[in-house]
Amino acid sequence: MTRKRAGLFTTTYLAVAFAAMAAPALSYDKAKLDVFTTTNVCKYCDLSDANLGQRVLRGADLENAKLSGAVLSGADLSELQMEKRTQPSNLKSANLRKADLSGANLSKAEMGKAYLREANLKDANLSQADLTGANLQGADLSGAKLEGAKLDGAKLCKTTMPDGKVDDTGC
Repeated sequence: MTRKRAGLFTTTYLAVAFAAMAAPALSYDKAKLDVFTTTNVCKYCDLSDANLGQRVLRGADLENAKLSGAVLSGADLSELQMEKRTQPSNLKSANLRKADLSGANLSKAEMGKAYLREANLKDANLSQADLTGANLQGADLSGAKLEGAKLDGAKLCKTTMPDGKVDDTGC
């Protein structure tokens, strides 16, 4: 190989390698996301890093789903009003580590044992949400509404509370 061709090969290889590193790695299964957007159900599925922001997801069933790094900012995950009953969104035991839930409506959502470590819950509506046993280590709850929320057994450590103070009681 000539020196000129070798240099061109190296330059092309490096450009492709850097482009691949710069592109965001999507870890979710697009087929699962398509099914979820159609059915509003995604139990035990992987939607890590998926962009679900600003969507109406009332009554969604995401029990044990992997939503680590997912964008849910401004999403409406409040309960679904039906003719004779209501159906709360189910996020029980969901992995929401580093998920962006800022401004999301999680009113009356069932989030028991959810993994919300380092999640952004700024200005989220968590009123009457069940966060029993949830891991809120490092979570940001600045401006969040927690009226009537159940926090029994929730892990609070380096958790920014709605008033801006950091709670380290569970460290």
